[in-house]
Amino acid sequence: MFAVILSVPRVAALRPAAAPAIIKSILKSKQLESKILDINLDFHDSFGSTYGEQLYSSIDDYFFNDLKGLTDSEKETYTSWMISWADKIIHLNPKWLFVSVFTWQAQKFTRDFLTLWKTLSDIPVIIGGQGLIREENGSFAHKPTFAHELKDAGLIAHWIRGEAETTIPAITEGNFDVPGIDTDFLAERSDVNQHYTMDFDDFDVKRYHSGYEYGVLPMETSRGCVRNCVFCDIPTMHGKFRYKKGDKLFEEMITYYQKYDVRDYFFHDALCNGSVKDFRIFNTRLLEYYNQNNLPNRFVKYSSHYIVRDQGSMPEQDFKLMGSAGAECMVIGGESGSDKVKADMRKGFTNADLDYNMQMFSKYGITAYFLIIVGFPTETKEDFQQTLEMLKRYQPYVADGTIIGVNLGTTLTIEEGTPIWTEYPKLNIIGINNNRPEGPDWRCETNPTLTYKERIMRRIEAQEYAMKLGYTFWKGDDQLKVLMDNYNTRLHRLAGVIH
Repeated sequence: MFAVILSVPRVAALRPAAAPAIIKSILKSKQLESKILDINLDFHDSFGSTYGEQLYSSIDDYFFNDLKGLTDSEKETYTSWMISWADKIIHLNPKWLFVSVFTWQAQKFTRDFLTLWKTLSDIPVIIGGQGLIREENGSFAHKPTFAHELKDAGLIAHWIRGEAETTIPAITEGNFDVPGIDTDFLAERSDVNQHYTMDFDDFDVKRYHSGYEYGVLPMETSRGCVRNCVFCDIPTMHGKFRYKKGDKLFEEMITYYQKYDVRDYFFHDALCNGSVKDFRIFNTRLLEYYNQNNLPNRFVKYSSHYIVRDQGSMPEQDFKLMGSAGAECMVIGGESGSDKVKADMRKGFTNADLDYNMQMFSKYGITAYFLIIVGFPTETKEDFQQTLEMLKRYQPYVADGTIIGVNLGTTLTIEEGTPIWTEYPKLNIIGINNNRPEGPDWRCETNPTLTYKERIMRRIEAQEYAMKLGYTFWKGDDQLKVLMDNYNTRLHRLAGVIH
């Protein structure tokens, strides 16, 4: 066997991970055998029933908490569980072990498992994923510090930074001297229309905790983004916008349906409507398939990130088409109720455009999940009030089920790889104690009352107000705790700025 591919804790077990399925499909195209093992799903499904729910909760907290350790008894059981997985891998006798480190939340298990693995096997390890950076809220543009740490400790042979499509083929030929393999810079970009259909054969799709009878599979419509919001690092991570042709996207989805009987999908890229033309073709092909096979409209459903378009770009017919084809929930970066702030963010749409989209969503049975940033550097009290007014204006959409939730985040952080990282002087942003602005450590000279404390106060007020209007939150209280913890640790360092 050429490779065993691991999906590791800790991430939500809502659906199979895409990266292992991508790698498996590439290896299969080279006639190379591989096996995906989902340790993350096993942790969520079986660890508690086998070792006790209290221990499951303790180790789950350990994965998230930098300060939390494990007792000797907990370590013993945790190690025994990891050894059982190592034995399964060794029994398969792969040439390589690939580990998908999806986020920073998977770093503790990855380090623990690979430390153990080094004592049990000499099978070399290759890691990849956004968890190659150590920072919790950092950009993928940061140096892959976690990868360097593991390499220096002798726990991995190589890391992949960026796209599997341009790195895995080189590895199969024994070539590790290509961009993205053991480099701080990203791999070369691939042609998304040449991507193989992902291989989910090793996943038991219905076991995942999606809440859908037939399970959910991830898909991509594109890489990159047609917009360049100042706070977002997607263009840096994925380069120039590349979209799948509508026919290819349709054919891929129907292949998954016919092969795995899955009827619900989540497009995990930045937007499904980057190319309105191809999005329209995709939806049209779905409706044609329903008609040809005597299936009802919305037989297959999809959710996605989505960008707000004006009426000229997406007329009403497009929303009718979306609703009939199966558009379920669109994640929308509404960000602010102030047109001025949205313009400063370079969002590319106005309140009027958003109002139009919400009207169409409600009319054609499409739901929305809202993302909002409280405390953008140019946000005045009047701008913030306009955000509250937007929440009130959209309350009828909460009542009729069109808006199913809102994420208010942890206020703006300035991260490497985003336009604001390099363009901060344009917004009159300065750092703390003459340092460059980074993370939450910044202030705007032309908006001096927007201190970190004020950002937190607005964030609290926004949540309290939205709760009264009936909005549902995702980790709202957890985000507030993060903000307060960060605030308390910065009290001394930010003396003279926070008051």
